[in-house]
Amino acid sequence: MSHRLLLALLTPLLLWISWPSIGFSPLLFVAFIPILFLEDLLKDEKAKTLFVYSWISFGTFNLLCTWWLINAHWSALATTVLVNGGLMALVMVIFRFFKNKLGSQRGYVALPFLWICLETLHKNWDLSFPWLNLGNGFATRVEWIQWYEYTGTTGGTFWVLVVNILFFLALRKFRENSVFKSLVWRVAAIVVLVVLLPIIISSNTYRNYEDKGHGVDIVLVQPNFDTYTEKPVLSDEDQAIRFIRLANAQLDSNVDFLVGPEVLLPGGLWQHDLENHTSIQLLKTSVEQYPNLSVVCGATTLKHYPDGQQSSTARPLNNNQGYVDVYNSALLLQNDKDPVLYHKSKMVAGVEMMPFASVLKPVLGTMIENMGGTAYGLATQDYPVVFPSNDKASIAAPLICYDSDFGEFVTGFVRKGANIILVITNDDWWGKTPGHIQHLYYARLRAIENRRSIARSANTGISCFINQRGDVSQATQYKEEAVLRGTLKANSEFTYYSQAGDLFSRMALFICGFMLLAAFVRAYLQRVDSKV
Repeated sequence: MSHRLLLALLTPLLLWISWPSIGFSPLLFVAFIPILFLEDLLKDEKAKTLFVYSWISFGTFNLLCTWWLINAHWSALATTVLVNGGLMALVMVIFRFFKNKLGSQRGYVALPFLWICLETLHKNWDLSFPWLNLGNGFATRVEWIQWYEYTGTTGGTFWVLVVNILFFLALRKFRENSVFKSLVWRVAAIVVLVVLLPIIISSNTYRNYEDKGHGVDIVLVQPNFDTYTEKPVLSDEDQAIRFIRLANAQLDSNVDFLVGPEVLLPGGLWQHDLENHTSIQLLKTSVEQYPNLSVVCGATTLKHYPDGQQSSTARPLNNNQGYVDVYNSALLLQNDKDPVLYHKSKMVAGVEMMPFASVLKPVLGTMIENMGGTAYGLATQDYPVVFPSNDKASIAAPLICYDSDFGEFVTGFVRKGANIILVITNDDWWGKTPGHIQHLYYARLRAIENRRSIARSANTGISCFINQRGDVSQATQYKEEAVLRGTLKANSEFTYYSQAGDLFSRMALFICGFMLLAAFVRAYLQRVDSKV
């Protein structure tokens, strides 16, 4: 029992040490070896035994890497540990099923694709959580993964699992025949061909890559409003005034974009009457002073449905005055032009949307409201919106917080013409923990995948600029007021990933679907033969 438990706990320990923000990435290539030995050790035991040990393993992985979620609410951490850990454990059980029905060799071939199917699920369902997708683990080693411009982060997931499986098979072969020379040759071949060769190719690309496109002058503001004590009590006008005060230290007529964080204006702005809000008028003074300036910031906006109309996320107004949808929006303000809005598309389950609302809302709605979440959910939109500069030469993708964690989703903005990326976020919910650091690092992956420069404004930090190969510059300290100015290159060329999207995910779904069908057919034929 102790031997099994040790193997189960070694994998999450190695993954934790390799994960941003600790970031000793080489351990990713060996982190799955203990769980693979555990699965091999339990090959003659029931599937539920493998599931329990795997759940212990991957639940611990989720706990170690996302413990800071408890700062938002304990239920967020519990859901991640139980649900995400359980799904990862289920992958190991299906892997075992494939091995038993299709043969050991085909089972190991299937494992990387099974894991990618799980990551694909985590990008496309109501409990979406791509935070621990294995390809994200290299976010601290951008010089190793310049080829993400072809594969996206799923290529990194495939790389991690293939290397782990090859190392495991070499070690298992050594354990069976104890021929040390054979082990050395096998490990050396794996290291050189499967580990070092992609790193060498990527490092060469990293050294020789130069940012493309024309220059865009950007000012970033980090106003540092405490999410728990200041933002609930300060008016939108007070928050706009601090934003403008900080920005004025760097603004002049050459600035193209002035960028503020997510929900800079939290009070609720009616979309049909934006220009009459005092906070919007205050921001427009900056635009009028510098006619070429575009202001981009976050706001809570409201859409009114009179006369009984409503949407699936609309909530009733008091006094029977209709219904209202609440949006987490990005706002574009320009001189002599109507405001433009983009509404956050990727929502945090429980906090911003009720997962599986048709089933859970009648049961858990009141409880979630009492815990600080929303039973109605924020409204969203199904299409990207880009923000052009005044001269139309620069076109920004306005990503709001969680949006920036979904690689293929970001390509939609790029295909719509975005040649730079603006990330606006508020990472104060988790406090000074690894959460805000990991969130920053993941933005570097979007820069590489699309070869787009990124300007990132975070309410309490970390705000920074990121170039097209993923390098961070002018990073602020967490929990400080700051204003930054920098020039980024606006690149209009498409990468392969920007055009094709996540081919690894589609390939994994096809391969696993075919193998699952083959496994069930094989199991059925075995039952028929046993009866005969």
